[in-house]
Amino acid sequence: MDEKWRRELKYTVTEGESILTANRISSFMHRDSHTEGRKEYFIRSLYFDNLYDKVLKEKLSGVAIREKFRIRYYDFDPNFIRLEKKSKRCSTGHKYQCRLTAEEVEKIIRGEYEWMAEDERPLVRELFLKWKLELYRPSVVVDYRREPFTYGPGNVRITFDRDIRSCKDVRAFFKKDVPTIPVLADGKCIMEVKYDDFLPDVVSRTILTTKNREQAFSKFAACRING
Repeated sequence: MDEKWRRELKYTVTEGESILTANRISSFMHRDSHTEGRKEYFIRSLYFDNLYDKVLKEKLSGVAIREKFRIRYYDFDPNFIRLEKKSKRCSTGHKYQCRLTAEEVEKIIRGEYEWMAEDERPLVRELFLKWKLELYRPSVVVDYRREPFTYGPGNVRITFDRDIRSCKDVRAFFKKDVPTIPVLADGKCIMEVKYDDFLPDVVSRTILTTKNREQAFSKFAACRING
């Protein structure tokens, strides 16, 4: 697997700041190809934790080296679903991923994991071991809308995540009209900046105009606590 680790910066910004910053960076950054001509797309994720809230406690305690598993799909399209493992090492992150089918996800939600033991995908087998040895289970559904931009130098990606919402009913993962709870104050959103080895000066100077300090933020943790 590719071991490329990327730097990650996160900021809580107002809706006005996000619109202003997005307008500024759009003069030299490109909209992500996944938007397909739209401004943003919808993301739904199913996060895992164990029966003792290990993943949540590690995040809240600021453990420097940690990981979390999630299943994700976009715009309510069950034909493209990914299992992802997000590894963190201080301020850098790395993501492993593989495809899943809707039927496989349904089995996982129902607690049917045994089929994963001999699966040919290493990440699927790893989640099986987490289920078997560490009692990992689906814990929360996280919804939000994402406006993404990319920039070639530094492999920069800036995203604005809006209307972050939580649902504790993991069985509703594929249901479109399910009750959810907002986890951020009105008018707030999360700006994420990811890059490889360096952050180009033109990007750095532009995002600093938000006048917000970098801060740790986890949509998973916010939804577990406030959802």
